Amino acid sequence: MALTRRRITIEESPCSLCGTGDEDVMHLFTGCGFSFGVWSIVGQWCNFTHILAFDFSDLLQIHEMVKGGKWAKKVIRGIIMVTCWAIWKSRNDKVFRGITPKVAEVVATVKSCSFLWLKSRSNFANIVWKDWVLNPLYML
Repeated sequence: MALTRRRITIEESPCSLCGTGDEDVMHLFTGCGFSFGVWSIVGQWCNFTHILAFDFSDLLQIHEMVKGGKWAKKVIRGIIMVTCWAIWKSRNDKVFRGITPKVAEVVATVKSCSFLWLKSRSNFANIVWKDWVLNPLYML
């Protein structure tokens, strides 16, 4: 979509992950069936009833609705950012390497990368993997 707006002619390209809809930021992160599966599992893991996002900016504001202190909001914000990165990476793996992504693998990437990010970049150096995979806010 961005290339078309810049008058660069390309073949029509439906979403690489779900095969439906035009592949733009809004669809890829909020309207894609594949991404919906990822967000559903990440939401359950973070103890959200649902992650509702109608626009990409909605995703970037989810952490503001988290009950808890500053660190709870930071942890959730980090998880949202890692999830966006993992979805984008899976899209690129499909387009450029022909690898068909799986929702469970993307969620596993989100959990492991966000764990490593938090463990190395915060005061939570003592977090434990077996507790993290059950509830990312267990230490708060």
